[in-house]
Amino acid sequence: MITPDIILVLALGVLILFMFTNNRKRRKQAEALIQSLKVGDQVLLHSGIFGKITDIAEDRLTIETAPKAKLTVIKQAVRSVEADVEQKSEEA
Repeated sequence: MITPDIILVLALGVLILFMFTNNRKRRKQAEALIQSLKVGDQVLLHSGIFGKITDIAEDRLTIETAPKAKLTVIKQAVRSVEADVEQKSEEA
């Protein structure tokens, strides 16, 4: 006979399984994003800073946020690759 305790343990097991698969999927997407970065891409950092990639080193990027203003950040700081930010502001 199935007791409520067994149902609760099975439900918890399913929840944990979903959490692991979702985390693995998110990690693969982040790794694919990092591998696809190239010079000239417009990126958004986790801190909310927009910039254009000017140089790529082993684990770091140099981005230009304004003319003559460059930041060096780790690749994992990139949240997304954006469409050209200047085009977005002109369209608005």
